[in-house]
Amino acid sequence: MTPEIPWSKSKSGGGVIVYTRPVVGSDIKEIKATFELSCSLNSAVACVTDIANYPKWIYATSESRVLKVTSPTEFSIYQRINTPWPLDDRDICGNYVMKQDPTTLDVNITTHAEPKLVPNKAGVVRIQFNRTIWNIKPMAKNKLHCEYFITFDPGGTVPAWMINLFISEGPYSSLTKLIQEVKLPKYANIKHSWIKEKHP
Repeated sequence: MTPEIPWSKSKSGGGVIVYTRPVVGSDIKEIKATFELSCSLNSAVACVTDIANYPKWIYATSESRVLKVTSPTEFSIYQRINTPWPLDDRDICGNYVMKQDPTTLDVNITTHAEPKLVPNKAGVVRIQFNRTIWNIKPMAKNKLHCEYFITFDPGGTVPAWMINLFISEGPYSSLTKLIQEVKLPKYANIKHSWIKEKHP
């Protein structure tokens, strides 16, 4: 069995710790972030799945919308990411699947790229590979421990060394904003039919 590659701390502050590590078969590093949220499971999921609100807290996101709702726990989205000149903007079509462990009541959200969901746009590079995982663990009333993982390839001609140089900035910026965003009153009383609170 091949030993697991250890994580290296890349950036921390504001309640967020970001780690990176090499990925076998890719020149672009994988990201892991850990942080705490002061809210209920329902509020956390409500915020993370409020797709139209992504430009408020997700790094460099200029546009985001739901494309299709398959069920209360599965849907697809479109997201456009601003990229500094002279690079072309990126966009992504992704599928979200959510579930709750019936024993621990941990919530897991996984996403993966579905690049053919909508036609490509001129002057925008469609991301072909992207995978994210959210693990949200209830610790006490309105206290959640979260792990976030992302592996991706932005495509185009950006060299891998340059991507790796700044790879922690986006997740760090986004998640420090998320910590505040989940506290907004609009998420406080949202309930999801498939979520059971461990500490109601």
